[in-house]
Amino acid sequence: MSQLSGKQKKFKYIEHPADIAFRVYGKTLPSLFKNAVRAIYDILKPHKSFDGVRLSWEKEISSTSIEGLLVPFLNEILYLALERHLIFSKILIKIKRSAPENKLRYKMIGYKIDGVEREIKAVTYHNLKIKKRGGYYLTDVIVDI
Repeated sequence: MSQLSGKQKKFKYIEHPADIAFRVYGKTLPSLFKNAVRAIYDILKPHKSFDGVRLSWEKEISSTSIEGLLVPFLNEILYLALERHLIFSKILIKIKRSAPENKLRYKMIGYKIDGVEREIKAVTYHNLKIKKRGGYYLTDVIVDI
């Protein structure tokens, strides 16, 4: 099981026959999204080359579902890591839930990397359903490698 330090689980790997799957947890939706980024970075294993230059990236995404916010957000994280060679150490997330459209606004601060050990093709919607259990959110994410 892979997780970061602290008492609350951030994420763990789960069995999947062909791709990589992980279960991600969060006390809030923003923390669930951040922990999903941690899992993505854990899979990618970026080669850090911190040169002291901080870069920022911000965007807004809209969708009729929360899952429709998570997948494009994580695919943006992949694009930035694989194509622009950027990873982010600070992520500020705001989620506004309202019918018929939910909004995700995020601002991230990070730095350039040399590359990654493993590539991910995409984050999929396959069996993706964000659930609330007790005092936390969870979802299973499958990435195409």
